[in-house]
Amino acid sequence: MNMLSKLLSAIISTSLVFTPVALADEAPQYTHLEVGEEAPFAGTLFNPAATAQLIAESQYSMDSCDLQVEFQILRTEARFQLQLDTLQASYDSLNDRHTLLMDIKNQEIDTYRELALERPNKNNQWWLAGGIIIGAASSIGIFYAATEISR
Repeated sequence: MNMLSKLLSAIISTSLVFTPVALADEAPQYTHLEVGEEAPFAGTLFNPAATAQLIAESQYSMDSCDLQVEFQILRTEARFQLQLDTLQASYDSLNDRHTLLMDIKNQEIDTYRELALERPNKNNQWWLAGGIIIGAASSIGIFYAATEISR
């Protein structure tokens, strides 16, 4: 906003300087005079140094304004580039973290899979025999209890 106010200030001051010339009914006139010559019209007389100073100040104001605009544009670009670079670094960091966690998870799954395939349960027959014996014993016990209760 500061840049815009400076630009508006430069435009307003330039227009105020040239307003009397723009509002005058007569066309601008220009002539060279030598020392002692009479002016063909009423007006303000500038020597070559004053004319050069007016031109130089005008050019300086234009160049200063252009430099200020360029500075503000570069400053804004730099600020947005910094934000973009910060967000990109954050994204890259999160992406690397996600990739690392997925690799660790997959390695753990592979390790458990290898362990399960390496050592299958070799006591299956004992579990089966124990289950049959316990089942038969409990059936006989229930049958015996039922026959004793009915007597």
